[in-house]
Amino acid sequence: MISGVLTASPASGAHVVLWREKAGQSGFQQLAQTTTDSSGRYTFTRGPGTVMADQAWYVTSGALRSATIDEQVRALVALVASTRTLVAGQAVVLRGHVTPNHAGEVVLIEKWDPPTRTWHVMARPRLSKGSSYSLSHRFGKSGKAELRAVLRLDGRNVASNSPTVTLTVKP
Repeated sequence: MISGVLTASPASGAHVVLWREKAGQSGFQQLAQTTTDSSGRYTFTRGPGTVMADQAWYVTSGALRSATIDEQVRALVALVASTRTLVAGQAVVLRGHVTPNHAGEVVLIEKWDPPTRTWHVMARPRLSKGSSYSLSHRFGKSGKAELRAVLRLDGRNVASNSPTVTLTVKP
């Protein structure tokens, strides 16, 4: 939802236009229009799944123009393991999907390293045409393995990561 209040006179019944520039575009395009209510308020409602990439917004009313708002959007990154408990040396299949489609880009599969308190890249699968990935991995040591999938910053989305998946690797 994009909303605001027109403080110019007359505020009631004024025509308001919403402008948007999507990531990668070189100019703003008119997206929608509405009129203000008796208090000068206006609202634009965007449906679920319609804002999937970084973009910028502003509104105009006559000769007036609002400030430009830059909206940064995270991609939805999924990571699923074929099992949450495995034996050291046993293969586990890690797969996932990225929305919106980022076909051809690389997803980083990272493992948390408690002693250094940092994430370390353990795999770099490339996303398929359908923006999915799959790989097999074997853990040599027993213990807990906390994993996540990361899509790096690109021209459409800010850096995004999946929720952490915890695996138990038994001896």
